[in-house]
Amino acid sequence: MIETVSVVVPAFNESASIGPLVSGLQLAGGWREIIVVDDGSSDDTAARAAHAGARVVRHPYNKGNGASVKTGIRSASGAFILILDADGQHRPADAVRLVAKLDEYDLVVGARSSATQAGSTRRLGNAALNSLASYLTERQIPDL
Repeated sequence: MIETVSVVVPAFNESASIGPLVSGLQLAGGWREIIVVDDGSSDDTAARAAHAGARVVRHPYNKGNGASVKTGIRSASGAFILILDADGQHRPADAVRLVAKLDEYDLVVGARSSATQAGSTRRLGNAALNSLASYLTERQIPDL
């Protein structure tokens, strides 16, 4: 299953964490590909991602996380797509656990606990988005 998964990592000025993340993903499994979308970073995020083994797609300027996710998805060749943040908050071993569920489900969401989400304002905004998504899909989505 894992060999059919493209990993997409949107990144903006994440030079400190991107290398260890890509290296950890490489060690965790035989992904189809790891794509880092460098969203106009002013640091060496792209170079560190490439050095660690990722295919890097670069935006000429910062377009935002949503645009980076779309660019990564459009660039992916896998049957499934796993999207991870570049800041190191996700453990590569957890990625393997998530994709293991793809033979049972069409969509797998790794949910953070509210304690790990930054700031009360952000938690409130995330809760509103999660409620809307849950309503629209008629399924509980704890962390969009």
